[in-house]
Amino acid sequence: MFVHASHKVGRKKTIAVLLALGALLLTLVVACGGGPKNKLPPRLTEVKRLAGEGSYWFERGCFGRAERYFSQALEASRLVDNLEEMVRAYNNLGAVALVQGHYVEAGEHLQKALEFNDLLKSAREEAFALGNLGSLAFKAGRYQEAEELWERALVVAKNNPQKSGFAMHLNNLGMLRRKQGRLEEAESLLKRALARAESSGYGPTMANSHMQLGLVAEAQGDFARAEKQLGRALEIDKAAENAIGIAQDLEQIGRLHQQQQLWEKAFLDLDRAIRLYGALGQMEKVSQLYELLETNKAQGEVPESLEPYEGLLVPPDDFWESPLCR
Repeated sequence: MFVHASHKVGRKKTIAVLLALGALLLTLVVACGGGPKNKLPPRLTEVKRLAGEGSYWFERGCFGRAERYFSQALEASRLVDNLEEMVRAYNNLGAVALVQGHYVEAGEHLQKALEFNDLLKSAREEAFALGNLGSLAFKAGRYQEAEELWERALVVAKNNPQKSGFAMHLNNLGMLRRKQGRLEEAESLLKRALARAESSGYGPTMANSHMQLGLVAEAQGDFARAEKQLGRALEIDKAAENAIGIAQDLEQIGRLHQQQQLWEKAFLDLDRAIRLYGALGQMEKVSQLYELLETNKAQGEVPESLEPYEGLLVPPDDFWESPLCR
């Protein structure tokens, strides 16, 4: 999925966000509008500021807060009938709805993005919308449709590969090939995605590509190479302070250690991951990690007790906000 990201007003440049699907990780990009050299009119400046705030919080896994900013950006762009910013806002709203599991809403926003882009005729925006629709199809289990949409996004993005999510589309196709068991094809696509991300400085996509390459290596039985790739993903996400990415990296490293029956190492990884997911309010992931810790306790006798994690299983109330999102 994709939420575009270009230069922000008042925030550093945001490139990509990661979405976890169990052991499947999609790359997601959040866009916030361009940063032109000339001074912008006040209303358009505000639109870009709102979009920038939204992408900032999106990257940190604060999806509710991101959604509020993206909605405000859409309304502000409507006031000046700025088609480019309207398309971006719809695309961003589609992506944030998707990561929250609001699939019907996500589809509606993304179709709106394409409809308005028929007037705008922006290849960049079309590539992002197609990429997000591919991620929506993937989440729904329509893998053939997802593949076709991501490949269409790649074709559109080729004319402007650094600004149209080219590396992210490659990464998602590589992830799909890995899930299909086509490991050599997956590795080739992921290496291309990593090279493109490195040349463009797309840190989160670099991290995701390293993670995917780690999962490919794990599937091939090369645990040493898998740990090296997953460790590199963690280093990149830590440097970027990407909380959701850090949690995903730790989870995958913990799963790898469990597969090798390295129970104490697995416990240290999973303990950090579940606490981070809890701080982000990712209840589905908390439940999954709790089950992994149950396995760890049964097989490796660590942790001694699961009681410290039981409080994390209690769903927060409607007014709860992650301490990382304040």
